[in-house]
Amino acid sequence: MKKNGLFRGAAIGFLLSTIVLLTSTAFVDKYYYVDKKLLAIEAVINNYFVGDMDPAKMQEGIYKGFVAGVGDVYTNYYTPEEYRSFKEKSSGVYAGIGVQMTIDSADNTILITEVFEGSPAEKVGILPKDKIIKAAGKTITGEDFELVPKLVKGEPNTQVSLTIYRQSEDKMYEFEITRQNVTYPSVSYKMLEDELAYIKLSQFEETSYDQFKKALTEVQSKKAKGIVLDLRNNPGGLLHITEKIADELLPQGLIVSTRDKNGTVDESYADENYTDIPIVVLVNGHSASASEVLSGALKDHNRAKLVGETTFGKGVVQSIVPLSDGSALKLTTAKYFTPSGICIQGIGIEPDYEVLLPLESMTRGKLEDKEDTQLQKAIEVISRELK
Repeated sequence: MKKNGLFRGAAIGFLLSTIVLLTSTAFVDKYYYVDKKLLAIEAVINNYFVGDMDPAKMQEGIYKGFVAGVGDVYTNYYTPEEYRSFKEKSSGVYAGIGVQMTIDSADNTILITEVFEGSPAEKVGILPKDKIIKAAGKTITGEDFELVPKLVKGEPNTQVSLTIYRQSEDKMYEFEITRQNVTYPSVSYKMLEDELAYIKLSQFEETSYDQFKKALTEVQSKKAKGIVLDLRNNPGGLLHITEKIADELLPQGLIVSTRDKNGTVDESYADENYTDIPIVVLVNGHSASASEVLSGALKDHNRAKLVGETTFGKGVVQSIVPLSDGSALKLTTAKYFTPSGICIQGIGIEPDYEVLLPLESMTRGKLEDKEDTQLQKAIEVISRELK
């Protein structure tokens, strides 16, 4: 894969964006100032406000509000804690127990939906559909959903206690779990009938290319004649990882280009080596950003047909500027274009075959393959192509 442009090698990706890391001390020193109106407001608060104040939170609020004034939903200020969380998430590796959770609306409890293979949670015997009743000694409900990850995450080789309710046995279990570094499984795969393979990409993280390459190698070893690539509900991720995955699937040619406010163009190209197994891509209204880069490139090169719904329509690029105190700015700095030269911002990518999921099936959560009308259409399309 080749990169052309002024910022070659300087860009990394971001969830729903492209990220450029820039040194920040010069920005802080050059533009630092004290606003007299702000000082007056502070004086009024100090003199008259009845209640406790947290000066640090007030200061962070200033930065967040100032940046929000740009009026761009993708431009934000990250506190040091938020920036650390972002970097951890985009790495695809974190120290914890290795589960996915959601709120069970039926009784407002924390329901475990997935236990990662090889994770500390799996090793002690925690199962999908278990409910977390206590974490680190604190009784929790659905109201504490945002707090639970903070309780169960921690430094590797430290311990956390969990109280679990197992519905299938109507029984409580106590677990003492040793936290370890856990790799988030952003790629899953399986073989379908008639020698077809199914690969789902849930996000583009640092570990996603290796996981995708493993999945691709595995389905090839099983003599897959066609691949259904599922990008539904994939919010995006790291652009350079997306480009590497695209390079595995595309013939030689342009993958994506970006253009900044000065008109500088940066282009990414696939080389001549690629996997030529026929592909159909599943997309929907939550397939965004990096997902649209990949699906747009596959469609424009006539490498794959798209099945499902029009994608989200995010065609702008963000850059990350780390600041000297550990915080960071994320701001929109460019637009990206598919190989055919289209910026899909606010438009999205239309599928070749529009298929909506029945409303009643969407409310039931995870669907069986036979119930998934979009998947069944993708199988029909690729089977017809193979004849």
